[in-house]
Amino acid sequence: MCEYIVKVLRRTQLSHNETDVKPFIYLHSKWLEDAVELQLYVPTSNSCYKAILKYDEIKSAAEELQLDYNELYIEYKKALTTQMGLQGFDYEVVEEKPKFKLWKCRGFEILYIDEKLRKLSNMQQMLDAAMECGQTSSIAATPSSSQGAADDAKSSGLLQQYENFINDSKLKEKKLLKKFHMLLNTKKRRIEKLESLLGKRKTPVIKDSSDEEVDQDAADPDSDMDHVQLVDDDYE
Repeated sequence: MCEYIVKVLRRTQLSHNETDVKPFIYLHSKWLEDAVELQLYVPTSNSCYKAILKYDEIKSAAEELQLDYNELYIEYKKALTTQMGLQGFDYEVVEEKPKFKLWKCRGFEILYIDEKLRKLSNMQQMLDAAMECGQTSSIAATPSSSQGAADDAKSSGLLQQYENFINDSKLKEKKLLKKFHMLLNTKKRRIEKLESLLGKRKTPVIKDSSDEEVDQDAADPDSDMDHVQLVDDDYE
């Protein structure tokens, strides 16, 4: 058996002349072998209620919703034992015809609990339960100091490992960048060398005009022969 007492936000529907005051419910749950015993204190009306949620009802809900019973049971327990309420759940107390309703709101609403409440004449049981839960928590917290120190040491070790990993990663990154920079410079120098060689091959050769005349005479030997023949004819 285990007991919890938590404070959760109460679901309300405000009328035009009411202000949103964020009312709360104090929820005490006692987890027995076959059922959960619930006690609720509503501060706005100073009323205390009691209800019994049997595990068979959770099994029936699991069958209707086509869910695994164990998973649904864990979800019920989290919803009823989480301080300030489990996210995605609404807690409603209807006091006209006393009922406790637990809604799951994830895009659409699913009614998880719809239990009739029995009004209690005093809050003595609720106060006793709160005191017992407080004493149990303080006793359980005493031997856990060494465990807390061990957890802190473990966290420090993990943090140191993480920092070492980050430093190693940065060092490797610097080495890779240096290699890449050297390779890039080598490629750049090679490209410049190839461009220089290609530019030299494309440079035109400028010849002298006298060389061109000599080349033309050498290229046309018949013109000299004609000139010699004309001179011979005149001589005759």
